[in-house]
Amino acid sequence: MVIGEMIGEEQLQEFRMIYHDTIPIISTEPGIKVGMMMAEEVSNMVILITVWDSLDVSIRFHCSSPYSEFVAKTQHLIVGDFVVKVFRKQ
Repeated sequence: MVIGEMIGEEQLQEFRMIYHDTIPIISTEPGIKVGMMMAEEVSNMVILITVWDSLDVSIRFHCSSPYSEFVAKTQHLIVGDFVVKVFRKQ
């Protein structure tokens, strides 16, 4: 899960466009099962959820060029930095 707060509504809309342009690339990554973006109703908080075959595959993606390029394209839209959290199914 990647969490970020957009600076404002305009930045949220730009982030949404970049995400939807990027998700086809991410969806071809080996080992990805699900990828989705959710925005909080009353703020500019965004959560990107991806489900991977394994922790190793997830870490490999988060160290990859496509992820780095996505962060570079969107970093100016968020307050601070993205926060990455890893959860496992119980």
